Amino acid sequence: MISNLLSGGLIGSVGKIVDSLHTSEEEKLAVKVQLQQLENELNLKQMDINLADARSTNSGLSGFMQRAWRPLIGMSCAVAILWEFVLKQFVLFGLVVFDIQLIQPLPELPLESLMPLVLSLLGMAGLRTFEKSKKVAK
Repeated sequence: MISNLLSGGLIGSVGKIVDSLHTSEEEKLAVKVQLQQLENELNLKQMDINLADARSTNSGLSGFMQRAWRPLIGMSCAVAILWEFVLKQFVLFGLVVFDIQLIQPLPELPLESLMPLVLSLLGMAGLRTFEKSKKVAK
């Protein structure tokens, strides 16, 4: 939301108002410089907020969700892959062996959208492992 306000939203609107109110180029330029400084300060404050979120050690549900969203995504991807490549095959085999007819087919997961997510998660885990082995980050 802040980026929408800053990227032409609020700053651009104020700049247009300043252009219509002030007549000299020096005044327009001075106000535009002040607006740019304000935008930079807002960006710095947003960076401070992001840094505080990253360093947070909150407990409870909010802290758990803040720290656990990557593992939850990883586990959901693992369960989806387990279903598609292992469990579903055993279920289909059991259905054939016991001659059970299905009313509806078993669900198929969209692996074309799942696999890039899994591969990116595995890539990030590999980079993190490399950083730990080189003692780049704690």
